[in-house]
Amino acid sequence: MNSASDTPAAAPTSSTGPGGAAVPPAHTVPPRARVALWDNARFILIVLVVAGHAISTIRTDTAFGFATYAFIYLFHMPAMIALSGLFAKPEATPKVARSTVQLLVTWVLWEGIWALLHLAVNGRGLPESWLVAPAWTLWFLVTLATMRIVLPYIARLKHPLIFSVVVALLAGLSPAIGTQFSASRTLCFLPFFVAAWLGVDRGWFRGDWFLRPARAARVSAWALLALIAAAFAALPGLRDTWRIDTWLTWRDDYAWLFARAPIGSWAPTEWWSIALGGSGVRLALLVVAAAMTLAVLLIVPRGHSIITVWGARTLYVYLLHGPIIWALRETGGAEWIGAFGVPGVFALIAFGIALTLVLSMGWVSKVCRPVIEPRLEWLFSREATR
Repeated sequence: MNSASDTPAAAPTSSTGPGGAAVPPAHTVPPRARVALWDNARFILIVLVVAGHAISTIRTDTAFGFATYAFIYLFHMPAMIALSGLFAKPEATPKVARSTVQLLVTWVLWEGIWALLHLAVNGRGLPESWLVAPAWTLWFLVTLATMRIVLPYIARLKHPLIFSVVVALLAGLSPAIGTQFSASRTLCFLPFFVAAWLGVDRGWFRGDWFLRPARAARVSAWALLALIAAAFAALPGLRDTWRIDTWLTWRDDYAWLFARAPIGSWAPTEWWSIALGGSGVRLALLVVAAAMTLAVLLIVPRGHSIITVWGARTLYVYLLHGPIIWALRETGGAEWIGAFGVPGVFALIAFGIALTLVLSMGWVSKVCRPVIEPRLEWLFSREATR
């Protein structure tokens, strides 16, 4: 989600937005050129983000809505985090410091906007958790800023990816690791950020297998996504057996999850069985999310098109769609549409897609730039602005 230059961590220049992603080797792309693949991927994922939020409050009303929501949430945010990790740099350069500060400033600014919205609509003042528990979608900005800060230290480990996976699994052991400063999601999604950075650093994404995937690879990717979708379709009673959507918020500890979202009759109560069982489930979800993320990246179009242009503005879509979806919920509009069942789910998804298209327009970015990408040149030294 960014509107800055689109070049990888391994190339001479770097992206600065929270959804930045890597590109092929420097010799294949002119410096500071945007690469269609990554902007195309950003747009596809932001469509899923908005659609997922549009149906979130009515997801349990129908088996179709629940399956659609769970399918989206299995991978869409891990994939967004991975796109950001592709651009990460394991050193605190002036540009990295500036982009991280930019994220934090935007976060605080939008915390203020959300506080004003709640005050105007509900008459609610600042809660005690203000700036401690990020408002709704703002956790993503806090998570990315935190990951950028810790990456230089993780990069110096012998096995950074294994370390990040272990941290993600251990995070579920403590109820103290929750929504505060997006701690749980940061730790749970860390493997995707680190894996993507490693992919650029080690040159994993420079081969033809990824830059120009063969037909067999694309077919396999489609088959994997179709297989998972078919599994949801074959389990219409899943929402009554396992509230997998609760696990896919990535913000709660294992004991809480097993107590409120047991898997069928499996709800361990001993600490060791909770730890082992919860870690096993989370590891399985991480593996599925990684496989789906790779599958999506393999099938994303490589060529330039209109979605490439829209994909350069996903930060605007991400931040601006929140109040609109929130208003739809607060007015009862989402529930009213959802009452139509499966057609209602389709209608909300269509609304999400339409909203994404509107917010991707160039005039939106021009009008809203001051609250999305405020100018901070006055805050930085000349070295950081180059």
